[in-house]
Amino acid sequence: MATKAEIVVLARNYLRDFPIFFQTERDKTGRTYKLGHINVDTTGLWVATVAAGVPTEIAAADYSLRERDGILRFANTVDLSAVDSIMVEGDHYEWVTPDDLDFYADVAITATMHNLNQTLNNVAPVIGNVIGMQAVIQVLWGLMTEYARDVDVIASESVHIPASQRYRMVKDLLAYWEKEYQKLAQGLNIGLDRLEVFNLRRRSKTTNRFVPIYKEREIGDYGPLERLWPEIDNGKIELEDNDDLREDVHLDGDPPEGYTSSTYQGGYGSIYY
Repeated sequence: MATKAEIVVLARNYLRDFPIFFQTERDKTGRTYKLGHINVDTTGLWVATVAAGVPTEIAAADYSLRERDGILRFANTVDLSAVDSIMVEGDHYEWVTPDDLDFYADVAITATMHNLNQTLNNVAPVIGNVIGMQAVIQVLWGLMTEYARDVDVIASESVHIPASQRYRMVKDLLAYWEKEYQKLAQGLNIGLDRLEVFNLRRRSKTTNRFVPIYKEREIGDYGPLERLWPEIDNGKIELEDNDDLREDVHLDGDPPEGYTSSTYQGGYGSIYY
């Protein structure tokens, strides 16, 4: 049995990206403040205004937080006229926020469970571990895309800032986790590369009907045959009802001049008007 919460914990432990406590105080300069940390966790965040050395906690509804950038903005309902400074305490992460990790966990669960024909709650814990590895891979893909924008800086007096080194380190880490994930996923036969066995159906040339297939059995088993009834596709793609579909696709009347139809009609290949 595995749950999404357990997969998120596994991915967080594999990444070693644990919450880091921070405490900051800013002089009053307006309604928007940079906390000095990115990937700030909104859970358990404590925000207060300080006036005459006395802090007053601010409710979560009276401010907004851009967690990825670590930018805090007070609402207009908060009176900052008599405030001396702003204090904030909470946790931040080095790589990804909890919301981002939840998103990557959903992607990993979808990629692994789409062809298992069962729910996440019914799989073995070892499969949950592999899904956690897939979530780590998704996180590293996102980080590598972000770090790809880093450009090396080469200035005079032999000043060299290899900003792209972070991208290369994450790329090497991604290659390692992909290799480990593929080894375990192939051993458990799960994931996008899962091997599946299908029965090919043969159609009779005389009756145009499918030849029946029967359940396999051992040599020497003379019991009654058990026929299999696989689902037969009708060859149609079912579309959802949509009232916004166009109704002017087919118009009655003569086709415009110069119109060519390659439809086979009455033995003629094309009809010209």
